[in-house]
Amino acid sequence: MSLFAAALVLSTASARIDSVYLTTTDRKLAVRVAVTGTPGMVAVHREGGVARVSVMNTAFGGQFAGGRRFSWTPSNGFDPALLAATPAKLDRIEIVATDSEVSLLLHVPPETAVEVKRDARGLLLVFASGPPQEEPAPEPKREPEPLPVAVAPTAPAPPPPAVAIAEPVKTPTPTPAAPVAAPPSAPAERAELARRLFPAGTGEAQAGASVSELYAQLFPTGVPQAAPAAAAQAAAPEPSEDAGLVLGPFRVRASIDARYADADIFVEVDAEPTRDRYLEVQPRVLAAAPVGAGAFTLEYSPVLRAFATYDQVNSSSHLLDGQLELPVGSRVTLRAGDRFQSGVLDTRVVDPGGEYFFGLGRFNRNDAEASASIVVGPRLSVELGAGLGHVHFLEDSSFFDYETRLATAGLGFELTPSLRAVASYIYDEVPRPDERPEAESTAHSARLALSGEILPLLSGELAVGYRSMDAPHAGAGGQSYSGLTLQASLQREFAREVRLALYATRSTPVSAFEENGFYVSTGVQGVLEVPLVARFEARGGLGYQWNDYQTIAQEIGAPREDRILGWFAALRRPIARKLALSAAYRREERRSNLEAFDTDASGFYLQLEWDLFGTIDR
Repeated sequence: MSLFAAALVLSTASARIDSVYLTTTDRKLAVRVAVTGTPGMVAVHREGGVARVSVMNTAFGGQFAGGRRFSWTPSNGFDPALLAATPAKLDRIEIVATDSEVSLLLHVPPETAVEVKRDARGLLLVFASGPPQEEPAPEPKREPEPLPVAVAPTAPAPPPPAVAIAEPVKTPTPTPAAPVAAPPSAPAERAELARRLFPAGTGEAQAGASVSELYAQLFPTGVPQAAPAAAAQAAAPEPSEDAGLVLGPFRVRASIDARYADADIFVEVDAEPTRDRYLEVQPRVLAAAPVGAGAFTLEYSPVLRAFATYDQVNSSSHLLDGQLELPVGSRVTLRAGDRFQSGVLDTRVVDPGGEYFFGLGRFNRNDAEASASIVVGPRLSVELGAGLGHVHFLEDSSFFDYETRLATAGLGFELTPSLRAVASYIYDEVPRPDERPEAESTAHSARLALSGEILPLLSGELAVGYRSMDAPHAGAGGQSYSGLTLQASLQREFAREVRLALYATRSTPVSAFEENGFYVSTGVQGVLEVPLVARFEARGGLGYQWNDYQTIAQEIGAPREDRILGWFAALRRPIARKLALSAAYRREERRSNLEAFDTDASGFYLQLEWDLFGTIDR
């Protein structure tokens, strides 16, 4: 049975949280939790400056598909009429799902109590003075029409880490974004506010995000593409066009990006850039559906190019990704996914470190993964996983076919309600490729990963490991590696809509250069987003990468060393409700101790973004 069919068969009714939004009742600020079905026991207790409301026997509905933790922080621009209704300051709301319950963490002063009321619509959490209470009776008085808060999660993407400067995904960030105020008399602006109050999740929703997808889009291919999110972002079913289109059990979003490129492309058999101009059209469809207490997500994103001088540039790219998350009982959560990618210019999909950037040929890559999380204590879980990857070239190229196999086992621990740690052992191998035996390898790694709010105002993922690898058929000096590995994706918000993202990676990709079986790739990147006047947005990024080889290069009598400096500057402005225009200039300079690999490349890109229905993050 296919993953898609399984999602439909397993879809059953249960107590689900459909949406969360702010409202008022009796001049008091309240949080409405809309629930389908009958939830279990509701417990309220304090954890320092946090009031935790735990709702037993409930799970996220399809509107939350793809994540398990979300957060929102009110900004100065938020509707003052709501915040003025509470006797205490509301600093932050977090929503966390486990295998047996959903908890709302309300960051309010210690003297503020939370009163819980049940009614036909679900739960109403009212801020009040005095001890908290539970009131199972229906609410006798209907509250005013609410201002909805839509929650939109983001799910991870699986490829291995890589380094090359790229424009990051625009809105999926692990830190809460500031909402924009909307007058109650403007329905369209109110819908826009509903979309933006919860633009992205934190913690587990980003825990497995691949740094390679954020790095690998600028050069050497010269084709900048948005790093795809693996799961659809389905908003709460409040009256907002941005919630997407409902098709059967799925909530669907779609967009089309059209861009004109005047850029250097590496299409020859040697590392010499060639200038070309072309048009690129990228439709994207995201769909999410509930599966029992879990979720099934599907993404398809082709890239179609035309009007270029070279056939390789006119080639298309395709991405198809399916993910299934399914709780089994109260303690076990199963996850499975499959990601297929095909293309010519998307060289970092094949080689995340960037050694392969010329002598191109069409390839297919498929990555399948499965994992299980087993709760064994109040905050402790056992994490198991496995993965298979396969790269196959359909045309002659300067790289080669290879496979990857991976198995992991570890322990997860919830350090705080917004920070999770996983300590794991990882075994991975590259079976001997027929055309390149030097790339065969086996490796053992120990890794510690933190995901969520690592420090105040600093969120994301940080994973540090120690890796011991053997490549028995590589040349002298390159048959083993022992050292650190790193994967970091961190974001800090300094002010409203001012964000700094930091990325870092250290990995050992397979190599096609002379007798090397692998090379050590290390990179860092920073990206800054700043709002400007007249609704303009500015983004800029700077990155640097070190690629170090182990065996002696024949030409120079020493190991090869490549250093890559990349940067970009971009300007974006919405021109209508669902239209935006952006322009970007990008440049990469590669310096190597082998003259053949010394290159400079640049490009200018003009892009029109159109959200057909439902906002899609770019």
